[in-house]
Amino acid sequence: MFSRRAPVTEVLFFLGALLAAPAAIAAPQLEVQEVAGTGSMPKGVTLSPDGTRLYVTNFGQANGKNLSMYDAVTLAPLGDIDVPGIVVESVFNADGSILYASNFPRDSVQIIDTKTRRVTREIQVGLHPKILVLSKDGKTLFAANWNGNSVSEIDLARGVTVRTHQAGIHPRGMALTSAGSLYVANFDSATIDVFHGNDFTQNYTLSVCPIPRHLVLAPDEKTMFLSCYHDSQLWALDLTGISERANHIVPVGKLPKSIDVSRDGKYVYSADYGPSNSVSIVDTADWSATTYTVPGMDRGSGIAVLPGGRRAAVTGWCDNHVYIVGIQGSGGHPAETLAKIQRTPHGHCTTVETTQN
Repeated sequence: MFSRRAPVTEVLFFLGALLAAPAAIAAPQLEVQEVAGTGSMPKGVTLSPDGTRLYVTNFGQANGKNLSMYDAVTLAPLGDIDVPGIVVESVFNADGSILYASNFPRDSVQIIDTKTRRVTREIQVGLHPKILVLSKDGKTLFAANWNGNSVSEIDLARGVTVRTHQAGIHPRGMALTSAGSLYVANFDSATIDVFHGNDFTQNYTLSVCPIPRHLVLAPDEKTMFLSCYHDSQLWALDLTGISERANHIVPVGKLPKSIDVSRDGKYVYSADYGPSNSVSIVDTADWSATTYTVPGMDRGSGIAVLPGGRRAAVTGWCDNHVYIVGIQGSGGHPAETLAKIQRTPHGHCTTVETTQN
């Protein structure tokens, strides 16, 4: 601090420094805003391209009510889709007319017409597929085969798997850049495989955190986000350089499972599967993070950021509900939702159920 007899120039410099210093940015605070019941073991949640509907995959529903649909603003139920087998994850085509769903026991990808709500084609892939990613031109679909330690490359025009790319142990998270690089996170290998070049036949491996689970690209594709399940961290990998290193490592809730990023790249959300039963939000402007325990939720699983980036839908694997969690004051009905949660029975995990990934 300056002395009582400090010259005027010293005082002005001190005051100028205070004014020039950037104000601390408060991490956004979250609240639960809506809730609705789902089928058994809701795993993934996918937002339609127009931002109006949410599709939840019910892993515990075999051969019927596998996919539940909801209004993306209110969570009003909009019906179910019945398909044979057990659905794990899903992804839309560009206009939302087709939903691609991975089917765990049938070792397949099912192509669903969203208007008729019927399976129009089924394509065989590897053993126990999970995450799917679609190329920007909509011509190629990739399926990560959990127990096949491989990735299936599907030609959608022909409706066949044209190549099988060997990966690490239990490949799961995937991200595909516009330039044609496919990143595959190997859950039990602490690595990411990178496939590129003609027919994705060139590859190399990145060493990352133990148990890397989910990948998502920033809208500008300069950064790829990774959920580090074992270490309860979010990694931000720089894709602009040759090293593809983590520029930022941010602690989040326990066992972050799925992640998603807002359309403007400002916020990254994670569904935290651990005992925190939480949703975490990371502000990429200053890399601050907030972890919010969601009332009633047991084991966060899937997550999808809603239009505007201030709200996200998250599924509770064991309590059989889907929630909208948002930045305080961003919408919904927080008081009514809390009251609804308090009076509605919620399920809880068993030892067997917690082993699912």
